[in-house]
Formats: sequence, structure tokens, C-alpha cells
Amino acid sequence: MKKIIVTGHGHYATGLKSTIELLAGKNNDVYFIDFLEEDSDATLKQKFEAIIQENQESEILFFCDLVGGTPYKTAVILAYENKGMEVVAGCNVGALLDAVLTKENFGITELAEHVISVSQSSMGRFEKTSVGEHEDAFSDGI
Repeated sequence: MKKIIVTGHGHYATGLKSTIELLAGKNNDVYFIDFLEEDSDATLKQKFEAIIQENQESEILFFCDLVGGTPYKTAVILAYENKGMEVVAGCNVGALLDAVLTKENFGITELAEHVISVSQSSMGRFEKTSVGEHEDAFSDGI
């Protein structure tokens, strides 16, 4: 069984929680831990350790907002000290959604690599075309 801990500065994690639950429903294998102004690296580590303690038999993927921030560094320390943990950062909502839905199809290291790959491949830019060229493109919605 794999667990995912989503974490980041401010209300990053709980913001993603509302999005993921809207798209995929509630999932008891995903934890959302905000790093708020009143938190310290020690209190954040305690929050992570409580989840790790209750899921000792599970592999854990930390999904962090930014490389190098306190949530990332705290997750890295725990992953370094514990087998079966991986840390990714800077990935997008599509990658998190994919991870939530497919996490059991991968080993923990492969899951981390997959999340990064999905983030990279799901980025895009809408390219404008001349007016009228694709006027029916939006008639059925997205």
C-alpha cells in the first residue's frame, strides 16, 4: 500500500485537497499537510512523523510545492532516514491526480519518476488561430 503526503507553504496542500477530491473523490491514502506561518520545521516534521507512524507498512511519496523550501527539506530528511519514501516537488495537479489514481501500479521510486514525467508532459500552451478557423471547436465544451 502506498500513501501520498501533499505538503507546501500556506494552504497549498489543502487547496490541492479540494481540487483532488472534486475530481477523484476522497482518498484515505492521501494526506494534505499545510506549512503555515505558525509552524516550524520541527512542528512540520512532527506532523509527517505522525502519518509515517500510523502507516509503518506503507511506502510514502511526498508531493511538495517547491524544491528547497522547508516542506521539501523536511520531507527529504525523513526520506533519507527511511526506506520506502520518495520526494518530488514542483509537480502539477494533473500529476497528483494521476498519482492518486495509479499509485499501486508502480514501485515507490517508479511512482516518483512517473509523477515528474506526467508533470512535464501535461504542460501546454493554447495557440491562437485566426478567427473563424475553428469556430465550432468549443461548441461541445471541453
